[in-house]
Order: sequence, then structure tokens, then C-alpha cells
Amino acid sequence: MTIMEKQMKEKRHSNSLLENVKIRDFVDEDGEDIRRIYADSMLSNVPYALSSTMQHRHILCLWIGLTYFTVKNHSASRITLMIIVFIGWGIFLYVNANRFITNLISYETRQVILRELSKVKEYYSTKPQSLYNVVTTKPEKQHKDHSSIIDSHSVYGELLPFKFNDQISKFWVAVDKRSGNRVIGFLALRDDETKRRKIQEHEPQIKYLCVDTNYMRQGVATLLMQHAIKFAYKRKVMRIGVTASTWHEPAAEMFYRFGFREVMREAINYGLAEKVKLSLDVESWIRYRKARKLCSS
Repeated sequence: MTIMEKQMKEKRHSNSLLENVKIRDFVDEDGEDIRRIYADSMLSNVPYALSSTMQHRHILCLWIGLTYFTVKNHSASRITLMIIVFIGWGIFLYVNANRFITNLISYETRQVILRELSKVKEYYSTKPQSLYNVVTTKPEKQHKDHSSIIDSHSVYGELLPFKFNDQISKFWVAVDKRSGNRVIGFLALRDDETKRRKIQEHEPQIKYLCVDTNYMRQGVATLLMQHAIKFAYKRKVMRIGVTASTWHEPAAEMFYRFGFREVMREAINYGLAEKVKLSLDVESWIRYRKARKLCSS
């Protein structure tokens, strides 16, 4: 099978899948699925983060410096020794960088799951929300098992300073109708009115764009994004924003393809990665999409 035939086959499979994907609002029964998908999706970014880190100038300088100071006092067979030492330090840095990134992403993922994805119903309820939501249940004993931590965690007396605009803030899931409406991805659009009062330039944010690892690169994320943008347009939202990380390369590339423009960039994770804030003009995106349909018809 040639490369072109393989690509055509993948495209037909993707189109067949998308015909059977339905996007609907979040319900309580989706909680376990979205937490599992989020954890798997975040950990799938480790190879991209590792590749980016090993090419970072700080790591490369450290790699070269360690090699130089190890072999500088050895004159015999210096070139051969330098190659061996260079490879050895490279393996050492690779293994430790992989451990560091995996632990960091795992920790951040767990925090998001426990603090936010375990309270989707509270955050995105259609009922009016108070400025401070107080959760009064005491936390049960946490277990070492990952799923037990997710299921048992609750916050005692925690003040959550938010007030989401329930006309805009929504949480959607994508389901595969062929697999008994199995949840295969999700996305949230969040409009925090508390921030809007403080920051005039504040705009609703895309949050938690995740797809089941078995359904990645088949157009599910694109379908979710299109749904969110069209919804924002109907609610007369002028701009929407999103924050991406250079460690999550596939997601960042997709946002750029959608027409998001960079607003701000700042270093995170000890300078090994960057957090990029992006913004999209919703009306321009809708006009561009309509123009493409007219040209293709």
C-alpha cells in the first residue's frame, strides 16, 4: 500500500467516524469518562514535552558543558572518549528529563482533576451561581490508587471565587454513536464574570480540549472546536481565548490552524516550556468559513 492510499484510507475512516459523532451537554454519568480521558490525554503529551526539553538551549548547554569538563583532562583517544561521554551524558539527561516531565504532568493533571473536573456540574450548572461556592463535605481518606483519589476527593470549606455566565459557560462531550454513545472527547467554554469586572479585555476561554487517545487525529477535536465557536457566535461573543503550552504541541498547532493569534507568551516549568495565550476573532472565523463554502459550491 502506497503512502497516498494509506492517507486516503485514513481520511475515509475519519469521515466515517465523524458522521457518527454527536456533541451534547455534560451529564453526571460522564464524570468518570472525562477524568480518565483527561489523564490519558495529558500523559500522551510526554513525548512532545520531552523532545522539546531535550532541544532547549539550557539543556543543550548543560549537555555540552558536562561532556567538556568530563574529558578535558584526558588527552589519549580524546575524540573517541568525547563521543562516548557525550552519548552517556545524553542518556543520563534524557532519562532524568523524562522522569521529571512525567512527574510534573502527572501532578498538574491530578490537580486539575481533583479541583475542577470533579466539580463540572457545580461549575457549569444552568442554575444561577453565587460569587462564592462553598463545598462543605469532608474529604474521605485518600488512597494510593489513582481512581480512588479521583472518586473520593472533596473539599471541606473551600471558597471558590467564581461566577460563571451560565449563558456562555458550557461543557460539551463528544460521543461515538457506534460504540453505544461512548464519551470520546470533551471541551468547555468558560466565561468568568468575576474576571470580566476586573479586566475589561477578558474574553471567554476554551478549556480542557481533550480526546480519547484511541480517537486522536481523526477530527474529533476539530468538531468540538467548531461547535464551541459557532455557539459563541450565536451568543454574540466577539472573541474567545485559549491558553496553550509548548509542551502540548498538537493542541497548539490546531489552535493556530483555526486562526488564533498569539497575545502573550511567558516561561513556565523552570523556563523549559512556554505558556502561550491565544485569541480568536469569532466573527472573522465565521465569515471565512462561509466564504470557503461559497467557493467550494
